Amino acid sequence: MSSKQSLTSLLEAHPIVDKSQSKLRWVILTLGCLMMVGSYYCFDIPAALKTQIDDYMGDEDDYELKFGLLYTLYAAPNVILPFFGGYLVDRFGVGMCLLLFSSLIAIGQVIFSVGLSIKSWPVIFIGRLVFGFGGESFTVANSALLANWFKGKELAFAFGINLSISKLGSVINNIVSPALASSVGIIFAMWFGAMLCGFGVLCVLITIPIDRSMDNLIKENAQYRKIAIADHESEKIAGENPLHAGNTNRSKSHTSDEEDTEYVPSFRDVLQLKHIFWILVVSCVVVYGCVLPFNNISSSLLLERDYFRLPPDSCQLLDPLQCQSDTNIPVNCPSASIYQPPIPSNFTSSDVDCTDSYWSDTCTVEYCNRLTDAETEASVVMSIPYIISAALSPPVGFLIDMFGYRAFIAMIAPAILIVVHMYLGLTKVNAIGPLVGQGLAYTGFVSVLWPAIPLVVEEEMTGVAFGIVTSMQNLACAVIPLIVADIYTKSGDAYIPNVEFLFVGFASVGVVVGIYMNIYDYHHGGVLNSPFVPENAKEKELKNPLLNDDEDVVVFAEERDRFDPNVPTTKDSNHPDDTRTTSRDFERTSSSDHLHQRHNRHSRNGSFSTYEEITRAGVFRTSGQHIQQ
Repeated sequence: MSSKQSLTSLLEAHPIVDKSQSKLRWVILTLGCLMMVGSYYCFDIPAALKTQIDDYMGDEDDYELKFGLLYTLYAAPNVILPFFGGYLVDRFGVGMCLLLFSSLIAIGQVIFSVGLSIKSWPVIFIGRLVFGFGGESFTVANSALLANWFKGKELAFAFGINLSISKLGSVINNIVSPALASSVGIIFAMWFGAMLCGFGVLCVLITIPIDRSMDNLIKENAQYRKIAIADHESEKIAGENPLHAGNTNRSKSHTSDEEDTEYVPSFRDVLQLKHIFWILVVSCVVVYGCVLPFNNISSSLLLERDYFRLPPDSCQLLDPLQCQSDTNIPVNCPSASIYQPPIPSNFTSSDVDCTDSYWSDTCTVEYCNRLTDAETEASVVMSIPYIISAALSPPVGFLIDMFGYRAFIAMIAPAILIVVHMYLGLTKVNAIGPLVGQGLAYTGFVSVLWPAIPLVVEEEMTGVAFGIVTSMQNLACAVIPLIVADIYTKSGDAYIPNVEFLFVGFASVGVVVGIYMNIYDYHHGGVLNSPFVPENAKEKELKNPLLNDDEDVVVFAEERDRFDPNVPTTKDSNHPDDTRTTSRDFERTSSSDHLHQRHNRHSRNGSFSTYEEITRAGVFRTSGQHIQQ
């Protein structure tokens, strides 16, 4: 068998392995979705059970502040942690980080449940803080996992599916938690969330060996291919010129050492992230700033606005100082069920604890029954944005991959949010319509934001970039709930309309940022508004201006010329004195060391050895240096 046939057989026995081409990617997507359900469920438990927690903990005067702290304590550490979480993902691998962060989520929810069981706010706060230590970093690791397994056209679709299934956790929470609290008890409702977090840890434990085995297979096959090609080149050179054989072996050994060294991102690399990335960060902060904090209070806001309104002052009991009974009935009260029934005038609504049988079965039966019905209805309506997001994210992601318009959608989404919150704050229109609008805006925005990040950062910085965006998002989510609580208190314990004006302000800033994003993208190649480039565009010059402001992009055809020994030496028209070399000369040039290092930045398995490997991996960058013969 000839040397060429032997090389071909070896390469066929060890083909190029790509996670994005493996059928196991759908298993990973399923597990990645399911592991997030518990996190999303427990994150929104305080919002779904806001009034129930208030009653259970004793209707404290500063409850609104304490409730806001539940989200602030979750978000505050995540201003910093996801950045480190992204770094840890890039440094130590996705599997280890997924296990660490999912465990913190489960432990935090257990502590939270214990704190509620013993009615201790300090323990509740500690549990929420521990939960926060894992929550957002877990999202970063999960996003990095999907980015490793899905490329090109499937990337946004995978993110959409992941968001859909994950958001089902929020939808289930909004419906199931109030039902469990009323039928079984608020304590069981909390512990049910802890069980779902434990299920998430189980999904991680199943994911780790699958991901690790694929990484090992990729590394093993890549190493076999490199050795085979290097030996083949060595034999050809030795046959043509025996004097170069020893040098080639030394060069091969030196190159192999460098190829085994993977590029590790440093925090200094953050300074090299492009301008368009920071535009996305600002857009994320202001848009999420008027979506997530609204979701936190949406149950109480809907009760105030739509389903449990304060009655007119003339509405009272026949004997205002006695409990309601068959003889002591309400008078001068609206007949509509959306109004609160009157209670004895010597009590306030904060005194009524519907978890106590004295109030729910004796003194304020109608009040508690109507409150329960209102909470159930509000919990369903507040789930509308999440239901829409879960249903539409996959097809929206697919359409975005086909047609693009990411920057345009990032501008339109906050414009819709302005209309939504103006309607909620200034009109009495049914809340279902505005919340449908919020669901559409939220779905569009998240479908373009997260898949856009890999488009504007280097591959090895993906984890860090996800971490930065998540950190800035949590900065908004740490501060805004406290602002909302302050506005609520200063507005006479009312959300309408002043809190809604706050959200309108954030959405307005989002529109301005979106306009600037579109202008910038238009003048820098239109990458965000363009569809994904086909993966088989081997002969086209692919240039992403958002990644390469001042650097040359080496095109596929040039890389084929450098590595394919059948292509003769050519001249660079832009550099007349520069002579391109064949693959045999490439192995012996000192400049190859530089290019191998650059290849390492774009491949976890080292530099590319063949033209096929280059075309599969895509474009890689040089710093304007050219190989001298």
